[in-house]
Amino acid sequence: MAITLDWIYELFLYFTLLHIDILFICTIYRNQDKDDLELIVSCMLQAIIYTWALIIKIFFKRVQAKRLGYLMEYLNAESRMHSAAGFTYVTIKESAALSNTWITVFMFCCYAGAGFWLFVPIFNQERTLPLACWYPIDYKVPIVYEIVYLLQVIGQLQIAGAFGCTSSFFLLVSLLFSGQFDILNCSLKNILAKTYLNLRKPMSELIALRDKQQSANSELNQYYSAKEHTTDLDCIPHLLDVKSSKPRSFYAAFKRAFVPCIIHHRYILSGLEELEKLYTFIWFLKTLEVTLLVCLVSFSWVKSTAANSFVRILSLSQYLILALWEMFMICYSGEIIFLNSQRCDEALQRSPWYLHSREIKQDVLFFILNAQRPFRLTGGKMCNLNVEKFRSILTTSFSILTILQKMDQRESHPK
Repeated sequence: MAITLDWIYELFLYFTLLHIDILFICTIYRNQDKDDLELIVSCMLQAIIYTWALIIKIFFKRVQAKRLGYLMEYLNAESRMHSAAGFTYVTIKESAALSNTWITVFMFCCYAGAGFWLFVPIFNQERTLPLACWYPIDYKVPIVYEIVYLLQVIGQLQIAGAFGCTSSFFLLVSLLFSGQFDILNCSLKNILAKTYLNLRKPMSELIALRDKQQSANSELNQYYSAKEHTTDLDCIPHLLDVKSSKPRSFYAAFKRAFVPCIIHHRYILSGLEELEKLYTFIWFLKTLEVTLLVCLVSFSWVKSTAANSFVRILSLSQYLILALWEMFMICYSGEIIFLNSQRCDEALQRSPWYLHSREIKQDVLFFILNAQRPFRLTGGKMCNLNVEKFRSILTTSFSILTILQKMDQRESHPK
């Protein structure tokens, strides 16, 4: 019974999106010969939004549900909260707090922006619908009007959820993996300190090693979001792994400290590969959708400004800001992953590894060569997600906007 009710509810939600999408397409078809470019553009805008929301819901609910669940389990089960023992340490706290702040603000703005359309008829004190489209029935009669209004309310709430949750989860995973890079970089920076701890070195040698590593602590922007804290040397004895035996050589102690870092690095890259597989196709479509959306919203915004419709201007402004904000978050996530994936070799070189270069030179150089290869999040393997891509989307959108404005001027002033 639960499965049946779940399917009925899910199909009802699909119906609310699909029927509104179809009605906007029908509105475009019925008005294509009336030379009302503003109406056609407005309907195209809503049709694109509802089509995208429908694709998103089916994609994550039915097509990629298993991969989505696996990524969540992978992130929760294997992520590290704290860097390895050493002279300094970082935690996941800052990246988790940053992701929570971004997600909370963005989700609130998504629901506020989509929900604002629902109050437009109330503000105008008219018996109209929030989304003006053609209906095959007279929707203004009692009961029918309330039902149609309710369906549009449910549709708008789904729009907010589909747009907000999809991008928020991507941003969340990107920021958390950036936090994992910070933890890994701190562990690599303190790799010799961990090796000395494994060898049960006396406090005098630990202090001497700390003094040689001290210069690296003053370097700025070592981490994306984490704050580095200094470990109290009086707590060093408590950081020793008393359960394991003392290594017989320096190289054995180094390997015991270095292997967990390599495993952690592979864990991060594997998780990012899963994120890429989950989102690459959908982000390719997203770049096309946002390009069209921005130019259509901008066109409608300009036309509404000329008509002095304050409520509509405010509604369109929210759509435009949210579309740009969402695309910026996606491109920014790809940018920070690209930059952080190249910093592991720098972190390892901040440790005074040269003091024991004869024993560990081969392992260090091999790791540096592998860590220098950047990881790129892409859209359909055709374009890299970065700030430059965001700029190109803006350029393309406003180029299309210029064409639409010229077409509108020709229709307004026929020869």
